[in-house]
Amino acid sequence: MPLIFIALVLSAFFMSFQFTAYNTIAYDEISQDRMSSATSFYTTFQQLMLSLGICIGALALHASMAFNGVETPELGDFSTAFIVVAIISISATIWNLRFSPTAGEEISGYKAKQTKGAAAGS
Repeated sequence: MPLIFIALVLSAFFMSFQFTAYNTIAYDEISQDRMSSATSFYTTFQQLMLSLGICIGALALHASMAFNGVETPELGDFSTAFIVVAIISISATIWNLRFSPTAGEEISGYKAKQTKGAAAGS
């Protein structure tokens, strides 16, 4: 039981970390006058994608049940659905690798800290 708790805590930490990073990078290169619209759009898009993930998981579960010819889901069916959703989630890494290393610096405040540090060192 403690191992499950540790796994859940670590999972929650990294999921929160991921959402924070995505929320930071989502508004990179958005001007202040368009920030309100961008926030509304991004929040709606994020909720839509979460819903789509649930739908894909349910579809994978039902497809596995149909393939195995069972009326009620079994452990293997849930494993198949989990693997399908995990593969889709892992594929986001391909897109994340395309980000610039400096993406999000301005909105995170990192760029401002570097500029102040360079000015103080001069």
